Amino acid sequence: MMTTEGVSWLIALVEFGAVLSPILAGYLSDWYGRKAVVLSVGPICVVGWVMAVIWKNIWVLGIMRILHGVAVGIGFTVAPIYTAEIADPKLRGALSGTFQIALYTGALYVFCTGPYLNYDNFIYTSLPVPIVFTIIFSFCPETPYYFLMGGKEEKAKEVLMYFRDSTDVDEEIAQMKAAVEEETSDSSSWRTLFFDRGERKAFIIVNIVCIAKFMTGMPVIANYAVETFSMASSFLPPEEMSIVLMGMLAGIAVLAAFLSDWFGRKPLLLVSCFGCLFAHLLTGLYFYIHEKTSYEAQPWMMYLGIVLYCFFSDIGLGPLLQTLLGEMFGANTRGLAGGITEGLGGVWSFIALKAYSPVNETFGVYLNFWFYSGVSFVSGVILWIMLYETAGKTIGEKKKIDKSPS
Repeated sequence: MMTTEGVSWLIALVEFGAVLSPILAGYLSDWYGRKAVVLSVGPICVVGWVMAVIWKNIWVLGIMRILHGVAVGIGFTVAPIYTAEIADPKLRGALSGTFQIALYTGALYVFCTGPYLNYDNFIYTSLPVPIVFTIIFSFCPETPYYFLMGGKEEKAKEVLMYFRDSTDVDEEIAQMKAAVEEETSDSSSWRTLFFDRGERKAFIIVNIVCIAKFMTGMPVIANYAVETFSMASSFLPPEEMSIVLMGMLAGIAVLAAFLSDWFGRKPLLLVSCFGCLFAHLLTGLYFYIHEKTSYEAQPWMMYLGIVLYCFFSDIGLGPLLQTLLGEMFGANTRGLAGGITEGLGGVWSFIALKAYSPVNETFGVYLNFWFYSGVSFVSGVILWIMLYETAGKTIGEKKKIDKSPS
């Protein structure tokens, strides 16, 4: 039987792996291609599951969680790049949003199977998923941007015709080629990222979104859902309430996939931040009344707060980090910026997960949620001042915007 401290470490170890892999994944995606690096996620996950089923001890589980964290870091870094480089500008938000749909659908699958299966059977139901992914994605082509970075214009044109289902792609290829030539004119991606005004501004913006995404509590809500729901009465057991929560997140993600192209990135991110602020204030108020006063706290406050948080985070902070990572940077900085940002995302998520239980035990659950409110407020104010709109624009057109003084 594991202690609470042991469980918190096991949960957080996946973020340790997610910190290790993104920067290397970004570099490898420039050397060997976006497709090859994304494809590596499947075998890494398979190795982790096989280790867990053969050697059943806490140390192997820790290594498995780190390996799966490495796969998460790779996927979160390179998959948005792949999506942005193959997508029609008018559909980029919707296609990037499918990343969040897949994330929550996978979590829903785990929530539906995990509580009801034994250790071995749970692994056997999880193992086919990365195998099927590897088989299917192996038939997908490389991105046209990657081919243009290597001077392979004909291959890029061939791939773009596949993705557009059209032979009339000459104008789009010319725009891509011009953008790649401009973006790769400086051979030092590090220098460009931190000394080019537009790239540096984009990097600051996406990292504010990254902090808001992870430090407003989504890793905690997802990983501690059963524990949270056990703190209030409900007509369903905590395990089933967790399934409802994840099903709701997956459903909202489907709607959110289309919202950013309709309304734009900036309005949704601002609504998301300030909506999360209100939601966490309400949830924190429930736990404060429950823990610190003699009054009877009303469970609807907690449930409404969590539902509102799921909605507001799912329409902006959840999906749009990956969208912005794919479209706000030049060809020679996209992998590096994504790698650093996702690596830092792993750090923020690790901190949020590891701090949750100690804060609960020392001060109370309410303080966690009021801290998330503070992060939501500060992030919303900074994004209101700094963020510019990129919806519907090609990656080349974006370069003209992010160099503006506003």
